[in-house]
Parts: sequence; C-alpha cells; structure tokens
Amino acid sequence: MNSGGQIHGRAGVDAHLVEGGHAVRAAAGHRLHQPIRLLNLGGSMLNESVLEQLRDRVRQEMEDGPLEGASFAVGHDGDVVIAEGYGKATPETPIVMMSPSKTVQDAALWLLISEGALRPEDPVAVHIPEFAANGKDAVTIEHVMTHTAGFPFPPLDWPEWADRGKRLQAFVSWTLDYEPGTQYGYHPASGSWVLAEAIARVTGTDHRDFLRSRVLEPLGVAGINGVSLGEPVTEQAKVLEHTYALPEETAALLPPMFRAPDGTIRAPGGLGEPEGRAAGFPGAGCVGTPSGLARLYQAYLHNPGRLWDPAVLADATGRIRVNRPGHVQRTLSMYVAGQPSARPGSEQQFFGSAVSPRAFGHDGQGGNIVWADPDSGLSFAFLTNTVTFMPGQPNGRAAELSTLAGRLLS
Repeated sequence: MNSGGQIHGRAGVDAHLVEGGHAVRAAAGHRLHQPIRLLNLGGSMLNESVLEQLRDRVRQEMEDGPLEGASFAVGHDGDVVIAEGYGKATPETPIVMMSPSKTVQDAALWLLISEGALRPEDPVAVHIPEFAANGKDAVTIEHVMTHTAGFPFPPLDWPEWADRGKRLQAFVSWTLDYEPGTQYGYHPASGSWVLAEAIARVTGTDHRDFLRSRVLEPLGVAGINGVSLGEPVTEQAKVLEHTYALPEETAALLPPMFRAPDGTIRAPGGLGEPEGRAAGFPGAGCVGTPSGLARLYQAYLHNPGRLWDPAVLADATGRIRVNRPGHVQRTLSMYVAGQPSARPGSEQQFFGSAVSPRAFGHDGQGGNIVWADPDSGLSFAFLTNTVTFMPGQPNGRAAELSTLAGRLLS
C-alpha cells in the first residue's frame, strides 16, 4: 500500500493485508479471510478507499443481515485481483450460485452456436422432437434463452427433474401461457432444463459433462472451488449450505416450493441437499466461488484462445434482444445495465450506478450477483449462502456493492 490510498503490486504477489501487525477482521468478530492476491492492473490501480468501503458494506451485512457467510471477488485483465471471504466463507468456500448459473450453462450453448451445431432461431423441436406437443412447435432456442418462450412455471421440480425420463415426459405435457416471443416472463427453472436437453441431443453428452469438458476446464475454472455444475455428491458435501434468515412475516409468504413436508423452510429445487445439487439443475444449481465467477466473466470479456466465435460472444453479451423500457434489457443470455437513470426499479438495478451501460451480468436469490464491464475491464462477483429477504424481490445490497465495485479503478 502507498500513502495515496491505493493498492498496487507486482503480478503474482500474494500479500496479507495487516493493520497494526494483525490480520484484518470484519466487524462484530467476523473473520476477513486472507490472503488477497494483488496483480498489476496494466497501469491502473485500485482505489484503497473505495475498496475499504466495499469491505465495510459486506461487514455491515454480516452484522445486520445477518449473513452466515459471504465472499466477493474482483477480476481485471483476465485474472482475479481481489478475493475475500467473511464469516463461514473463505475465498475458496463453495456456495450455490443460484440464478447466475444460467449464464454459465449458456456459455456451452454459445460454443455450439459458434460451431454451427445449433442456431438461436432453431425451433426447440428440431433438436427435441417430442417437445413440439401441445402447441410448442414454434418455440425457438432464442425464446427459451431470452425468457420469452411462454412456459415460465410449468409443473416440474426436484426430485422428478433428476430423472431424465421424467423430464422428457414433462416437456411433452407442458402447455404455453402465451404465444412465444410476445411477452417476457422470467423462466426460473423450466427453460434451463430444455436447454440442457438440447445440449445433450446435439452433442450426445450430458449437459454437465459437456459444460465441464468443453468450457470450464479449458478456461481453468472447473471444480467446486471455481465454477461447477452437478459435481458428485462427495464434492457437494463440501458446499456451505444454503440457509434462510427471514423475518417471520416474510417467511410466512414463501410459496410451497420453499417448504419441506414438515413445513420447515428449505432451498427450492433440491439445492439444499447434496443429491439435489449433483443433479445439475442448470437454472440455479451451479456451485463455486466468486473467484471462479469473476475469472469466468473475464473470459467472457477476453475470449481466451478464441473459445467462442467472437461474433457469437459479442451477440450473447451485448446485443439487446428483449427491451422493455424501465423493466428489463436482455441479450441472448445476460441482463445489460443500460443507462444508470433507467436501472432503479428494473431487473437491472443490481448493477448499481457506477458501471457502464454496456456492463452485462445476472443476479440471483439471496442477492448473489456477477457482472463484467467491457468499458472498465472489471468483473465482480458476490455470493452468500444466506437469504435475508423475499426471493425475487429487490434489495438494495446488490446495487450498493456493485456501485462500489464499479468505482474501484482510479
């Protein structure tokens, strides 16, 4: 550190931040796990004052949230430059990512689009013929990826969706709530399973294995301490379990999917159980760390080894396909921040106010967030295992963390 209130360092230097000779600790006794890896940012430097504000905001959540565990990471120039953990989470502690998982599986679809194995405009039934039943023949891959397919909440849940045969039976039985492409309605689970099956049909490989072998391993982020989907039960047992710390009046409003048979609150979709996570629920079941996510999103910025066709990657992360002013802006796979004035109250509000309009990313249950900003070159991820507000409802924490992270470069 220098006296100018900035952090800088040589590439590859591992530093333990200390104050008065003692490791930094979070407020109320919450441990701030070190080390932090500091990298040369190509002439840019991190603003130490803003970094401390970011830490303080996480500490506030640990004390007032109350969060059991939380961690964040910042990426730049293709690598991770900061990774910190609080409470029961170290920077290496695997946590369920929830809805940012969708942007992980989609990276496998980008690869297939790059190779010409499928196209966004393909009807789903071209690849999954039985899906066409009950008037779904016009649904395209693009409709499913952009949440405009028309079947946001069809009947399918854990443990049935762990059985491929039962998933396929469900696909046949589903009907449409509206004509595909005419409305936007977030599909929290159903669409991701259809896309997973499309991957399996095109490649002859389970979606989990294809994602791991063709995307995550080549990018060097595979595994529960990086980014993973459907790792074995033995690995899932290492995850910091998803938990709920909701006010009583909020908990009473949770829908049935959040209730176990005995009435207790549980993570939906089997995500509170190692067996459920091993099923590889692609809409919310990725497991990993903020470091893994921040590094993956650096790959989305830099396309190392030209893993994807550059035009496909640019389209998936930058071309607006769903534009509902004041409500949502989406590409094939991502939310796009848009103008700061339009973010409050929209599905993009988690970006905060400091990132550029071109920033792309996704948020998820519990306030989990990940984004990358093509203008600054930053990527940022925050994960917690604790849900403290109603799932699906806005919360100011994500926007505040993103705003601070977006201001880290001087």
